[in-house]
Amino acid sequence: MARNINIRPTTSVYATYKNIRYDPWTAIAEFVDNSTQSYYDNVKRLEAIKYWGGLEVDIEYKKDKANGDKLVIRDNAFGMDFNDFQRAIILDSPPRKQSRSEFGMGLKTAACWFGKCWSVESVALGSGIKYKTTVDVEALSKYKNEEITVEEIPCSPKEHGTVITIWNLNRTLSGTQIGKTKDQLRGMYRTDLRSGKIKIYYNGNGLIYETPKVLTETLPDGTEKEWKKEIDISFDFNGETKRVYGFIGLLDEGSTSGAGFTLIRYGRVIVGGYENGYRPEEIFEKSNSYVYQRLFGELNLDGWRVTQTKDAFDLYGGLEDVLIENLLLVCQDYKKKAKEYRKRPKVSIDTGIESLVNKFSSAGIIDDVQVTSLSDNVVQTEDVTQSNDINNQENSVEQDVANVVVNNNDIEIEGDNGKCITFTCNGEQYKFNFILKKNDPDSRWLNITKNGEEYVIEWNIRHMFFKPYIDDANFLTIMEQFTFALAFSEIEAMRLSTDGKIDPSTIRMKMNDTLKAVIKGD
Repeated sequence: MARNINIRPTTSVYATYKNIRYDPWTAIAEFVDNSTQSYYDNVKRLEAIKYWGGLEVDIEYKKDKANGDKLVIRDNAFGMDFNDFQRAIILDSPPRKQSRSEFGMGLKTAACWFGKCWSVESVALGSGIKYKTTVDVEALSKYKNEEITVEEIPCSPKEHGTVITIWNLNRTLSGTQIGKTKDQLRGMYRTDLRSGKIKIYYNGNGLIYETPKVLTETLPDGTEKEWKKEIDISFDFNGETKRVYGFIGLLDEGSTSGAGFTLIRYGRVIVGGYENGYRPEEIFEKSNSYVYQRLFGELNLDGWRVTQTKDAFDLYGGLEDVLIENLLLVCQDYKKKAKEYRKRPKVSIDTGIESLVNKFSSAGIIDDVQVTSLSDNVVQTEDVTQSNDINNQENSVEQDVANVVVNNNDIEIEGDNGKCITFTCNGEQYKFNFILKKNDPDSRWLNITKNGEEYVIEWNIRHMFFKPYIDDANFLTIMEQFTFALAFSEIEAMRLSTDGKIDPSTIRMKMNDTLKAVIKGD
């Protein structure tokens, strides 16, 4: 059985839709809007289904060199009865209430933008009748047909959902465009995906939205403050009440692409998606500012007017100025914090010593090398010992390797606080505790002491000389290696001294020979 539906006023207009200003993700979003709105409009009846597991929207892009690529969008939403089906096909047939399907144009315009031919089949839950029609855009334009045939296909009353198929594509998806489309869709439907009740797939892979990490600050009293707050503001504009609600916050990691406000309407992102957030300069300042890189939020503007392609809000006539004024009031403390706060960059120098001693070993300078991490309670000396007192200085001990205090505005140095290195050299057994001092800019840059049969080598990474280079991991690694080589040369020179005295040139010569041997051993 079949029915005809009249699609006047003119069929040639369908061919013009390929020129609409869409991106692939905003076009696909038109179909996802219909699917999700069908779910929300009928959620109680769908959730009453015995085996209902949630809404699933499957976007499938099929590459086919022989027959051409094809785009298919399937859902298990409530589906359409005949009246809804007509509304989906006929021009200028808006939905009965305000929703994500704003203008009643999305399915037609997006399908015609993507391809020259498309079909829709849908069955409403419990109806037992599936409706299907095919639209050939070029044929409609050429022959000026005013009616489209709709097939009626009997099916199980348990069936429900819609399938849209588009072929003879005007535009294809490939390369980085695929990744960007998936990213934009996961950003646009973040509210749905976070609910756990809606799943969206692209070629079988589920889209997941990861909420950015919010800055959490440790206050002087030890408590933690999360820089995120709920907002709910309303104001009158030209006789209408405009409401904005949601949250604002500061990103844990600054991001020029991830910051900014995401503007949402009926749970679907209009502006922001996965990047390109709403960032008026009155609030976010210039693109090189800390506010621009840290301030973010999700703002719901339900009922606000949007453009036909639903990728922007209609904020003309002074509405945007009033919106910015109201947002500026609730953002002042967050702007101030974004300007003041500096997250400690992290620098890791874990591999410096291991790399050097391995080179020493390969060059035959030392043998039987073992390197282990120093425990948190390693014994180390106080800073009262001169570096050349390694034979006769008695040392008191501390257990503060792990208990370091780092200024909040300073660099955070990752990795062990030191290494225990055992090796033999010229028949002598050595044990070096090589310690990185991270908390005292006023102590000596290098301290070498002897504690029993062990040598303690303390390199003060916080010495004021190293401050300009503290965030350069490469420099720190090289300096760590140099420091170890210097300490090794000094200790070896002292051991080989016959009278316990060392000429300054002896250490330089010993280090020169050591470094040359390392280079030759590479």
